[in-house]
Amino acid sequence: MSQTEPFPKVRRRRNIRRFALQALILVSVYFGMLIYPPLRVAWLIWPQWQPGTPELLVLIVVPLLGRLAYEWRPGAWSRRVAALSMTWLGMAFVLFCLVLPFELLNLLLSPPARASGIALALLAGGLCLAGAVNAQVLQVRSLSIPAPGLDRPRRIVQISDVHIGSREPALLRRILARVQALEPDAVMITGDLIDFRDIPAQALEGLSALTCPVWYCIGNHERYVDLAAICDRLRSVGVRVLRDEVDASEPPLVVAGIDDAESRRRVEQGLAAIGPLPEGFRILLYHRPDGFETAADAGVDLMLCGHTHNGQIVPFNFLVRRVFPRIRGLYTHGRARLYVSPGTGTWGPLLRLGSRNEITLLRLDPG
Repeated sequence: MSQTEPFPKVRRRRNIRRFALQALILVSVYFGMLIYPPLRVAWLIWPQWQPGTPELLVLIVVPLLGRLAYEWRPGAWSRRVAALSMTWLGMAFVLFCLVLPFELLNLLLSPPARASGIALALLAGGLCLAGAVNAQVLQVRSLSIPAPGLDRPRRIVQISDVHIGSREPALLRRILARVQALEPDAVMITGDLIDFRDIPAQALEGLSALTCPVWYCIGNHERYVDLAAICDRLRSVGVRVLRDEVDASEPPLVVAGIDDAESRRRVEQGLAAIGPLPEGFRILLYHRPDGFETAADAGVDLMLCGHTHNGQIVPFNFLVRRVFPRIRGLYTHGRARLYVSPGTGTWGPLLRLGSRNEITLLRLDPG
């Protein structure tokens, strides 16, 4: 017993050190990117200002409490409070991206403090206003996909990452109105349609009005909340939920969907669970742009993904690209095609800078 006793203590100490390091990194990032920038600009404009405890608590704690409001008391008002809190954090990130180069410039040139603070505030305000407007705009992108196995052309619409919860249900209604006007033969939803728990069924009723088949695969945010209830609500409005399943009931279209997971081998595992795909034009829905080569080797003709948001707010796209090199657009492997949507909505901050909300119209061309 005495020989084995130190080992649990060593493990506990290592776990404590690991937790302390992670907490230190998290706190440093939170303060450095989200708290320091607005304080720095305020001090540049009003150098005599000394924030007291109430002001610091508002700046530090209120955004976090606002984000948690919906978790405590789900409802329309708390959803708006959470969205505003996340938008404030997004604005602070935009300001951080301006303050950082200013600090480097300040080391060399020492520009006038008050004028610099006003310039930073105006520039950040203008960028955030542009980002807030851009987050409401829906762009339709149309492209042609070779589909020699089809008997006639098909019009497929992809939507992804709508994030109802972070976004109001009214956004989904706007999206579906645009989708219906495109007269699609099928609609594909590649995950993260919902990102808060207890979204009411009436918020999804517009899906039942679509006059074509609608297929859906889950995203990571559905996994984080009430996944089973979300899938049941979607099935109740006529959506075909595919969870490591294939649907060949609309020939010659064969649509498979794989559950999202962090594992890079998830597509390989999902396709193994599904088994050989039926003959036809094979479409694979998977939330994140991983496993394209595996899907192509399994006979998939078209793989549809989302997840990346194309970074949503520059320069975050550079970090996302390091994790997902196929961050947006059309890619090929042999005769297979992959399309990565930049997302039809936004997550967290109601801001888009350097990216667009997209409804994708894929014209499958048998010629």
